[in-house]
Amino acid sequence: YGIFIENSQILLQKQPQTGLWHPPGTRLAASDTPTQVIRHYFRQLVGLTPVIGSLLFVEDQYFLDEARRAWKLSAMYYGLERPLTTATALTEDENASQTEWVPLGNLQREQFQFGYEAVQAGKLQQNL
Repeated sequence: YGIFIENSQILLQKQPQTGLWHPPGTRLAASDTPTQVIRHYFRQLVGLTPVIGSLLFVEDQYFLDEARRAWKLSAMYYGLERPLTTATALTEDENASQTEWVPLGNLQREQFQFGYEAVQAGKLQQNL
């Protein structure tokens, strides 16, 4: 997942079933690297390839698949920055419809599906 903060706002996605926020991201395939997947995902989502910063936070998540099997996943959150000469525009991707720039000052823990602690780590990294 990417923690993309700028101008006191963060790019977040809304989980359709619950209406709660989470940082944008996706699962890795066996042959993928985290930074490769983040670059590709954000290029599709906002039309730019972000500069990948440091790993900010790692947390365990639990997932129930279609066959009702439970999986334990490790979620990794990386700080992202805009390349110097690039503008951001949400694309027509289906994930973009649930993606918004949200003011950091308005966010509370209970508004998050997951990733709140990672957002706090991103704010600390940027001294916000």
